[in-house]
Amino acid sequence: MDSSYGNPSVAGDTLGEERHTSEDCLPCDIYRNILRLMSHLSSEELDRLERLAFGIREFFSERGHNIGTALDQDPSFREGERGRSGLARSMMQSALAAALAAVPEFGLDTGDGGVRVVRSIDRGYSRHYRMLSTKEHEGAFRILSSSDGILDVADDDSMFIEESWVLAYTLDQNNQVEHLFVAQVMDRLEGNPGELVLGPEYMLAGRPPTGDGGFQPTDEDLPMDDVDEDETGVADAG
Repeated sequence: MDSSYGNPSVAGDTLGEERHTSEDCLPCDIYRNILRLMSHLSSEELDRLERLAFGIREFFSERGHNIGTALDQDPSFREGERGRSGLARSMMQSALAAALAAVPEFGLDTGDGGVRVVRSIDRGYSRHYRMLSTKEHEGAFRILSSSDGILDVADDDSMFIEESWVLAYTLDQNNQVEHLFVAQVMDRLEGNPGELVLGPEYMLAGRPPTGDGGFQPTDEDLPMDDVDEDETGVADAG
C-alpha cells in the first residue's frame, strides 16, 4: 500500500462537480489521520531493519528452494496455496530467528499460532513489528485481518510510546523474498475479514552488517504450526 492510500483527492464544489458525501470521503479522512498520527523511523532504526532484512534474504537465498522440493513430494501438496503458504511461513519464522542473531538490539516475542513479533526501542518509541505475509494487488499491498488485536499494544506502565507495525513479505515463484517492508498499522477496516490500514512502507532491500557479526545460517528443522495467524495476506505466500 503506497503513501497515497485511499487517494486523498476530493472533488470540490465548482459547477458541474458532484459534492461528495461524508461516506465518500472516508478514504480521505483515513489518509489525513495517517499523516497526523504516523511516526517516522530514525536512521539508526532503519539500519537495524536493513541488517535484519539482509539476514532474512540470505536465509531464503540458501534454503528457499526447499519449499519447492517439499511440495514435489506429493501432488496433493500443490493443490491450492495452503501447503506452500504454510511452508513459506515456517521458513520465514526460521529466517527471522536466524537473522536476529546479527541484530542484538531487537527482541523477539512468540505468540499463539506461531505469531512472531520483533520488539524495538527507537528514540522514545516502543515498536512491535509483527511478521505477516501480504499480497500486492493493483499496485498496493493488502493484509487481511480477522480481528483488531494487532492494534492492542498499549502499556500503561511503559515510558515509551507504543506502536504496532508489520514486517510484511511476499515470495516470488522461485520461493525467494520478493518484497520485504515495514509499515505502521494505523487502523483496521471492518469486514469479513477486515483489512489493516497501513502507513507508508519502508521497503527493505537488505544491507550486510559491518564487522564480524554477520548472518549465520542454521540447520535447524523448519517449525510447523497448524494454527493460522489472526492476520494474513490476501495470499499467504505472495
